[in-house]
Amino acid sequence: MKEHKHDFNKLKHVALKYYNDDNCCSVIAVAVAAKIGFGKAYNAMKREGRKDRKGAYFAQYEAALNKLGYKVEQRQLYIGKTLASAKRLCPKKGTFLINTRRHVTCIRDGVMVDWAAENNSRKRIIAIHEVIKTGE
Repeated sequence: MKEHKHDFNKLKHVALKYYNDDNCCSVIAVAVAAKIGFGKAYNAMKREGRKDRKGAYFAQYEAALNKLGYKVEQRQLYIGKTLASAKRLCPKKGTFLINTRRHVTCIRDGVMVDWAAENNSRKRIIAIHEVIKTGE
């Protein structure tokens, strides 16, 4: 089976080693959604006002993705379900940002790239957005 290009542990390692940033779920979600490296996502988020080692608002990562050539559209899938169930239920094709209280994760082509992928998180989903390359 082909290994997924974006591995959560590798992205988290880069965040800690090179950026001293450990509260970066939104940066990792942008990197995975836009298929870019952590550094490029980090700088895109910084341009939208994200502070180091702080969370980000939806508007910040939506704007970063827009400037990277993606549109973000809300979907009504699985609201109220948990991150653990989203991993199973999300479509196997497409890129989705899954928002919970104080966290965002990305599922791309059925693969969740997040700490929640391994621990069956019971965090409740409050919003889901599909990330679509503009011009597709």
